[in-house]
Amino acid sequence: MNKKSNSWKTLGGIGALLAAFGGKLKFLIPLLKFGKVGGTIWSMALMVGTYALIYPWTFAIGIVIMLFIHEMGHVMAARQKGLPVSAPAFIPFLGAMITMKKLPSNAETEAYIAYGGPLLGSLGALLALIAGRIADYSPLYAVAQVGFFLNLINLLPIHPLDGGRIVTAISRWLWVVGLIGGLIVILYLKAILFLLIWALFAWELYKSFVRKKPKEQRMETDKELLLEATLFEESGVFIPAENHRREVGFVQSCSLESHEQLCSVSYPGIGQVGQFKFEEGLIEKVELFKTIWYGQLVKFRFRITYTPYPEYRQSPLREEDYYKVPTSTRIKYGLAYFGLAAVLGWLMYYTAVSIPTPPLAG
Repeated sequence: MNKKSNSWKTLGGIGALLAAFGGKLKFLIPLLKFGKVGGTIWSMALMVGTYALIYPWTFAIGIVIMLFIHEMGHVMAARQKGLPVSAPAFIPFLGAMITMKKLPSNAETEAYIAYGGPLLGSLGALLALIAGRIADYSPLYAVAQVGFFLNLINLLPIHPLDGGRIVTAISRWLWVVGLIGGLIVILYLKAILFLLIWALFAWELYKSFVRKKPKEQRMETDKELLLEATLFEESGVFIPAENHRREVGFVQSCSLESHEQLCSVSYPGIGQVGQFKFEEGLIEKVELFKTIWYGQLVKFRFRITYTPYPEYRQSPLREEDYYKVPTSTRIKYGLAYFGLAAVLGWLMYYTAVSIPTPPLAG
């Protein structure tokens, strides 16, 4: 019994790491993108190869498929709500994730997208269990067990786990339950790295409800414009040096035809030199910080300082209007959330008690 308990703790530590930190590694996404589908295939192959160094290849493939099904649940739900999302990207030992160009505009939409992952992921794990029973193939039992566990731990009401997003449409008081439950999970599973995401969430709640209201969040991003060198010659203006820095004029507007938000940039002595799409927030400053020559072309790189619009802010806390959800919707999501958690809990118990500890290879 003690040996079995230790195996679950080990599994829990890995699972908590996969579930908790997968959504925090957006900075690695540019390394994995080789196209809409190519990046997904490449990163899946990398994860399978990495896991196969430790586990049998059948188990490695099964776990990656479980993660893929889970992420596709989010993709399908987001597209049903009309939100553009990326294809899943996989990071060995840390999980998988998708990115959204625009965040949900209300708690109900956030909960709907969040619920899609554990729902489809649980169905995928259940199919693995059924297939294992029918084919009497032991590795599928192990894959199903891990699938049930990953989807269940993702239902912990801690942001940015799926559960933390789902409960925004039920009651934010469940976040408090998540903080307590998170500590219990950390202590029991000894998932020390999971403590980081728990602490970040606790800090966000502390800043919002205990400390004074923080100043508006300011962010930076870079944009580029490619210009003709003759533009400077005709205006009698010198092309700036490579590392020359200066603030430039800009006008932020909205196109009446396409409804896209645009930023038009001006350069002293020339006037408007170009424009680019910018919908992330209200621009405060545009600074030229890099100039690169390409023969008869000149590339300007600008650093944009802006205050993000509410739908682009990464904090789990939003304005009060965001959380206004009809009572009937709260009940619906409450039944769906607790119902799925109960089913997953029973399936984990069933696989642990009714099925002998499965080998990872057939």
